[in-house]
Amino acid sequence: MEPLMTEAQLRGILERGLVTGKWSIQQFNAKAKDPILPSREFLEANPKFLDMSFRDMEAYRKHNHRGYL
Repeated sequence: MEPLMTEAQLRGILERGLVTGKWSIQQFNAKAKDPILPSREFLEANPKFLDMSFRDMEAYRKHNHRGYL
């Protein structure tokens, strides 16, 4: 069976979620069989995400997300 999304599409979702504080890399991949990692270019531009458990709570508040942390 074909996957619903490509790895590139999943990487895009991951990276957008990281910069808006929705999750950390670790949280995004919590139940993944094949973890998705940010691109090298993304990590070079955003080195704080080299820590896979880092979640940008300042960005989360800035984007006014609602719901549970």
